[in-house]
Amino acid sequence: MPRQFRTGDQALVRQLNRSILLQRLWVGSPLSRADLAASIGLNKTTVSDLVDELLSSGFLQEIGRNASAGGRPGVLLELNPEAGWIIGCDIAVGSLSVVLADLRARVVWRRQAAFVKEDGLHAVLDRLTALMRQAGQHARRTGRRLLGAGVAVPGLVDISNGRLIFEPNMGWRDVPLREALADRTRLPVFVDNDGNAAALAERYFGVAQGVDDFAYVVANIGLGAGLVIGGHIHYGASGYAGEAGHTTIDPQGPLCRCGNRGCWERFASQRALIERVTKSDGSPSSPALEGLTGHGTVPVSLELILEAARAGDPIVLEALRETGTYLGIGMANLVNLLNPSLIAFGGSLSLVHEYLLPVAREVAAQRAMTEMRQTRIVVSSFRQNACEMGGVALVLHDLLSRPRLVPAGRPLSAPMETGAETSLRALP
Repeated sequence: MPRQFRTGDQALVRQLNRSILLQRLWVGSPLSRADLAASIGLNKTTVSDLVDELLSSGFLQEIGRNASAGGRPGVLLELNPEAGWIIGCDIAVGSLSVVLADLRARVVWRRQAAFVKEDGLHAVLDRLTALMRQAGQHARRTGRRLLGAGVAVPGLVDISNGRLIFEPNMGWRDVPLREALADRTRLPVFVDNDGNAAALAERYFGVAQGVDDFAYVVANIGLGAGLVIGGHIHYGASGYAGEAGHTTIDPQGPLCRCGNRGCWERFASQRALIERVTKSDGSPSSPALEGLTGHGTVPVSLELILEAARAGDPIVLEALRETGTYLGIGMANLVNLLNPSLIAFGGSLSLVHEYLLPVAREVAAQRAMTEMRQTRIVVSSFRQNACEMGGVALVLHDLLSRPRLVPAGRPLSAPMETGAETSLRALP
């Protein structure tokens, strides 16, 4: 069947111009109407009409006038961070996290919940929906509208329909996440792989602002990457690029849950580090950890590993060094393959970044080609909260790319209740 293309009708052109204007203000505000017209190449009348539209819908705000050598000073404009709330969600292996944030990623509400694999998919989605409802209730008490919810999830994601294709650590296959959550919450829902979402958060809010070519390595129970090339997330031919955790480090290595052997994930993830400091029965292998866990009555965690490392436990320090070494090997592969200007490191394992990254940088510098060793390796701005902030970034990205506006005076609709209508309406 021939692919259907949308023609450049007036509504589409207006939406594109609105998007260009919003993105220009995102990176360079405050700006006047004249500044905008000059920088984006639209005539002053068109810019003025778009600005008036965005002001009336609450997405822009005026913040005074600029200095002028002659004539009337121009009114300065910026994106209004209080135009509405965004719900950011992270579905990780064994845990859920939900935040409520404004358009500048300032978090005003956060909740977390744990689950086990035996709980089953439907129970996990029920728990996630409950947290999203709580976030929605908090938003409604402020009187501001909800703009949508973004969901970061590990594994292969078909972003065209928000469907999780496969997540090996939880064993989930073919899960219609966007459809299920949108039906339950009555909100626009955006779903993407956790590495892509976290990379987007870093691009909008964090250490990768203004960086067009970088990789985001997210290490939780599993490990993945978000790849930004030319300022855009790189999805690949089938939409699943970034599964760096399942590149092979050792063909004879331990079995991975993806079915392969020797994957990077098996050497440089949270699970890999914990395996290095525990015995086969799961008990601590170091005296310091044994004491911190009450002789094995409390599970070994990253927090306890960090405490033992700071106390100078040699077994824990060696495990961190080995994990950092493998982290650096994988990062060197990314450097040699992509030549990024930056690699950001986040996820739960970044809690111990002070021990991992110095080793990883040294190993990457040794193994990367000399001509490409200028790549900076840094910790994420959001560290273990990177993926939930990625959920926030998914909604913001859609807002800036395809702005659909609601007049500012329209009452906040009642999302997340039976029969409620969505909070986003297109202007006529």
